[in-house]
Amino acid sequence: MRRCGFLGAVALVCLVSSGCLFGGEMPPSVEEGGVSVVNYDSAGSEITEVFTHPPERVVAIWQNDVETIIALGAGDTLVAAVGVPYVECLLPEYREAYEKIPLRQMVMPSVEEILMLKPDLIIGWYSTFSEHVTKSTSFWHERGIHTYMPASSMGRPSGNTVEGECEYIRDLGRIFEREERAEKLVCQMQEEIRYVQENTRGKERPRTLIIERMGNQFMSYGKDTLAADILRHVNGEPLSYERYIGFEQVVDANPEVVFLIVSEDRYREAETIKTEFMDDPAFQDIQAVQNNRVYVLPLYMVYASATRTYDGIHAMAHGLHPELYEEVGK
Repeated sequence: MRRCGFLGAVALVCLVSSGCLFGGEMPPSVEEGGVSVVNYDSAGSEITEVFTHPPERVVAIWQNDVETIIALGAGDTLVAAVGVPYVECLLPEYREAYEKIPLRQMVMPSVEEILMLKPDLIIGWYSTFSEHVTKSTSFWHERGIHTYMPASSMGRPSGNTVEGECEYIRDLGRIFEREERAEKLVCQMQEEIRYVQENTRGKERPRTLIIERMGNQFMSYGKDTLAADILRHVNGEPLSYERYIGFEQVVDANPEVVFLIVSEDRYREAETIKTEFMDDPAFQDIQAVQNNRVYVLPLYMVYASATRTYDGIHAMAHGLHPELYEEVGK
């Protein structure tokens, strides 16, 4: 990957510039004695969380939250990391910090177990804060415990964007007082996008299908998904359909490129899933199959992906425009 060859210089340029690719506006006002962050409650309404000091005991639920906190250099605040299938899913540079977290498990802990950890912040998806999972946001607020959820986990089209993931990283940077590191992570994404856009300007955008196998049908990651937004940023044309599509629709679409999404319970089967698709007699006339342009992407790169959005950007760009990455160092 082109992860950090000249990241330091890029980060410096981004930090002193006024916006890069994704805004750069001033964040919500800082209340006297604390940091003010706009987020959401279990009903989906906007709320304002005020942090008088950086969190010290954090429960992070799902891989995106765990990795982003570690990436910001705040891994020592984690008392529980939930939802990481296995350590190999994490970037190598994050694994040592992950192994030091007291509670690491895939299964959601009970409310009682979370309370025993005495957290001052719980970070999870929108679905996390429901009565049948870990209780509502109000339940935790009444006990003096902050909550935070990424907007992209709420199922709203407006929140499923690369820009939204950048704001999520910036929010956590402010909450943990790691603003400079957060901006470096954001600028790394911006640089990758800029590199692709500058080198594919005027070229045809490959027609691309982003799907996940669901039995005898596929779930389509259409125009309002983060996956499709990433694709647009790296000059691909996402083919958008209803949420679920059949084999015939895949064949009729005849995409030039296919990205197969793999969920956490099947990460280790990624190559098998690709082979099954490539070898299926139904798909032999599809351009993507004939030209060997079928790629597998883990869900953590394209759904509420936070810091791993960079990997989604890079993987999609590499699949769409492999010629940009042929040089050594690129």
